[in-house]
Amino acid sequence: MERIHAQSPPSQTAAAALFGAAMALSGFLLFLVQPMAGKFILPWFGGSASTWIVSMLFFQIALLAGYVYAYGLSRPLSVATQARIQIAVVLAALVALPVSPSEGWKAASADDPTWRIIALLAATVGAPYVVLSTTTPLLSRWLGCVRPGLSPARFFAAANAGAFLGLLSYPFLMEPNLSMRQQSLAWSAGFVVYVALVMTCAAVTIRAAGRLKLTEVPPPAARDGDPLGAWLLYAAMGSVLLLAGSNAVTQFSAVVPFLWVLPLALYLLSFVLAFGAQRAYARPLYAVVFLIACGAALLLGTPVTPTELLAHLVVQSAALFAGCMICHGELARLQPAPERAPKFYLAVAAGGALGGVLTAIIAPMAFNTYFEHELVLVAIALVALRLLLRARKPALRGALAAAGAFFAIGLASTISEELDTRGILVERVRNFYGVLEVVKERESDPEKYTLALRQGGVDQGWQFQKDEFRLTPPCGYDESSALGLALRHQARRRAEGPDAPLRIGVVGLGAGMVAGLGHTGDVLRYYELNPAVVDLAGRYFSFLRDGKAKADVLIGDARLMMERQLTEGAPQNFDIIVMNAFRGGSPPMHLMTREAFEIYLAHLAPQGVLAINFELDTFEMAPLHRGMARAFGLEARWFETRKGVDCPAPISWALYTRDKEFFMIPDVAQAISPWRGDGRSEVVWTDKSSNLMSILNLGTSR
Repeated sequence: MERIHAQSPPSQTAAAALFGAAMALSGFLLFLVQPMAGKFILPWFGGSASTWIVSMLFFQIALLAGYVYAYGLSRPLSVATQARIQIAVVLAALVALPVSPSEGWKAASADDPTWRIIALLAATVGAPYVVLSTTTPLLSRWLGCVRPGLSPARFFAAANAGAFLGLLSYPFLMEPNLSMRQQSLAWSAGFVVYVALVMTCAAVTIRAAGRLKLTEVPPPAARDGDPLGAWLLYAAMGSVLLLAGSNAVTQFSAVVPFLWVLPLALYLLSFVLAFGAQRAYARPLYAVVFLIACGAALLLGTPVTPTELLAHLVVQSAALFAGCMICHGELARLQPAPERAPKFYLAVAAGGALGGVLTAIIAPMAFNTYFEHELVLVAIALVALRLLLRARKPALRGALAAAGAFFAIGLASTISEELDTRGILVERVRNFYGVLEVVKERESDPEKYTLALRQGGVDQGWQFQKDEFRLTPPCGYDESSALGLALRHQARRRAEGPDAPLRIGVVGLGAGMVAGLGHTGDVLRYYELNPAVVDLAGRYFSFLRDGKAKADVLIGDARLMMERQLTEGAPQNFDIIVMNAFRGGSPPMHLMTREAFEIYLAHLAPQGVLAINFELDTFEMAPLHRGMARAFGLEARWFETRKGVDCPAPISWALYTRDKEFFMIPDVAQAISPWRGDGRSEVVWTDKSSNLMSILNLGTSR
């Protein structure tokens, strides 16, 4: 090993500013590109929350690759040689600019796209991302030689602060104001600035090394006492909590960048505080807060009002932040001396990647529900309890008892709920697109006994089990519903008679209930993203088998398949298009943008009807329906299905059409309901901008 004695060291302030700027910019770009790339590709893979989870896995693996490279480079080579090599590497990464995914990567089938997403991101942003990932470990090593008195922990915190800023800038600055193309160019320009900074740091390092007197000394004794296992464990637990917590935040709402950014921002903030302001990590405080937040998170049910959704978001976020502070605070306390920092960074990156693999790859194969979230909460809770017990302060005993008891109540509630579910559960399936359950409902009443298909705790469809009622769709889908009226009074049937055959397109299969309204001669085409839905609908529900219409199911993302049909010159000329893909957690928002409507209307007959049941209890959809109708010159009306004894889970509809006579038909006119809200506000979503805050329902439950 070389010991370096400076004869005329460079200015400490100048070195700190230069190296700090390079590390901060690298962090900024690393975490700006994550939501940017996720937003780019989300519509290509069905708008699923798992798209973001798999993207996070890729970024964690790429970060590990950068750290492995930095660790391997720093061990056998002098800092001057490292700097020269790194100049060539960062220049080579410029070839990958601009970072913009090719549409050739769009999903061609509904098969699990995990490896396709990873390959897409590797081809698009892989090289620049890995190069950015090398910055902190390499520059920390160089700075330790150029200015040994500077603390590497502060620069690690600066990189995390830059990452925090980059992450927050996407939903608030970049996404609302720049097109996808402009976002790509802006990020690429930032990467060019980064290359210039790193080359300058490398030049300073090379010059400093040339002015230094090098004395050969024996290398330090090998350190077998490094707590490598603890480094890996704490980093992995924080990573699993981040990804599983992100799933918990998005499974009851829509998949949008803000709800990706919030958990990741809290994760990064914990790094910033743990490494940059170590006094901010008070073990007893965070242990108690985590146990209480963890207990509350385990007690939470499915949110059905805006207040409940906000409470769910706050509690899950508090549990995630406090848990990450415990993991990263303990990591910071175990941070080694600067000469062993590369090994430490490598272990942290490896732990993060391990957590990503466990959550995105192993957990979906091992569990048929999101059990990894409960597991990591329990694991960190045990760490928190251990920390409190080690504190040995009498004043903490009361807080320990209260927090531990509340956590135990939450855990017992979760276990009890799972045991209760097993009494009605017929089958549960988990895949890339989510968790599906077939459950029994009202089994004690033969007249009302149904099987229901659920996702995210919300019914996707159900069927009566009594033979004479099996083809009778339940409320919201029956003959008296808005959908039933649209089929009965469609322009073709008004002109040719009530038995005139219709072409019906349905986005979202569910249990196949729309087929219960089909007539002989009708052609019914379903578009269903999730292969597991097709399997369960075929095995447990008979609408497709026994319905009168000729039905087929195309498996894949509806928007991509319909877009492909138009490209191939095969518009479907549907008399009615039924949008039935929004019942449940994580509704695919890319199906309700201006660009999506352009595709639907290209497939709709001139006097056709577009029927949409996009209704979320936590959001007010009326402004969006009105805005989209005005944008395309359509008439739109709202049809409310009232909740009652025979309709415990009503489905309401918005009907769009250019057929001006349709809404004047007496049966239809009598069924029209007032718009919710003020009846005037309008919102139009695009692929570039679909802001959930624009439709947040601040009222009470309906």
